[in-house]
Amino acid sequence: MGSEPTPLSSIISTVFEGQMSKQSKAQTRAARAWFVANGDRERAHTTGVWTRQGPFEGADPVLCVAVDSGLLAQELSCNKDIYLSRLAYAGAAISDIRFSVRARPREEVRSVSKKKKEQPKPLPPLSESELRQVAEATKDLPDGLRQRASQAMCASLRRNKANTSRKS
Repeated sequence: MGSEPTPLSSIISTVFEGQMSKQSKAQTRAARAWFVANGDRERAHTTGVWTRQGPFEGADPVLCVAVDSGLLAQELSCNKDIYLSRLAYAGAAISDIRFSVRARPREEVRSVSKKKKEQPKPLPPLSESELRQVAEATKDLPDGLRQRASQAMCASLRRNKANTSRKS
């Protein structure tokens, strides 16, 4: 007699693994197409890419892209047609793209926050003539306003002076 019956669990497992493998390959292809079709900015802010079933039976899948900013998700949604064209050119058959916000993993956020932040360089001091110009410009203002306006003008002059010296 030769063959023993195959347990039902083995058949189900084989079918299920085959479906999972197809889904996994589709997810990988979709993610690869997204990263190939777009630039550094999109890649830098993408936190996940996956597909889901299209709007009806037999339709191409919907690409879901998670980004790290709500503003970026809105901007990318406005340019959805451009991204669909890029994906089509890259060989990905996608019926629609949905953008959502998903934060970066905590480990990545921690590593960014641990980096030393550059301390701003001190601004150059103003000359006596510049200080006199500020005093002259603010002399007719009321006391409280004069002090704040004077501080703002001095800060602005110092920043301009610093920017001018860096460009030279």
